[in-house]
Formats: sequence, structure tokens, C-alpha cells
Amino acid sequence: MSDRSEQSSVKHYHVETLVSDGTHHYFTPQVLDIMLGNNCVLKFRRSSGWVTVGVDPIRAHSRRMDFHDYNGPDRRSIH
Repeated sequence: MSDRSEQSSVKHYHVETLVSDGTHHYFTPQVLDIMLGNNCVLKFRRSSGWVTVGVDPIRAHSRRMDFHDYNGPDRRSIH
């Protein structure tokens, strides 16, 4: 399979977002994470409807960093 056909099979999507200056944008989830981290987002649209930052529950930080937050016992260590 060629690179072009592999790339076309990947689904790219953008999240409709209202930023703090009142303008609407469509961001990838990765860019939305950055914008949320920089407190630049007022609202963004999920499939269930609009989410208001500071009112509705949202993730606290980037999905890519979630795996670093585990504070439980290390069960992989050798005793």
C-alpha cells in the first residue's frame, strides 16, 4: 500500500472552538490541548454540544501526558 492511500485512510478532524477574542476557529485536538493549557479557549464543541471552559468538566491537561501522572505503586519492580 502506498503512503498516499495510508494517509487518506487516517481520519483527521477539527474541533469547533470559540477563543477568548470572540472568534471561531477549527483546531485539531492537539492544538486545542495547547490552547486550553494557555487559557485561550472560551468554548469548544463536542458531539454532545458546546462545552464552556471553567463551567463544564474538561480534561485538566494534554491527553499525551496522562500516562505520566500515575502515582500508585510500581508493580513492575522486582522485590
